Amino acid sequence: MSAKKNDEKLFDLRTLDNFQSRGLVKPADYEKYLKTLPDDEGNYELCVLEEDEDLEDDEAPEEE
Repeated sequence: MSAKKNDEKLFDLRTLDNFQSRGLVKPADYEKYLKTLPDDEGNYELCVLEEDEDLEDDEAPEEE
């Protein structure tokens, strides 16, 4: 397993608390990992959803 894949598993938010409580990951290690991630700002596509005027704010749409 590559070091990058291992890092991804260690720093996965779903498991991070567990690893930190067991002493496998230190907060400083996590901060260092975050700094290595690429900046994806601007790498998105804006999606505008139209509201259904027939629905009340608290009324959910019916499922088919």
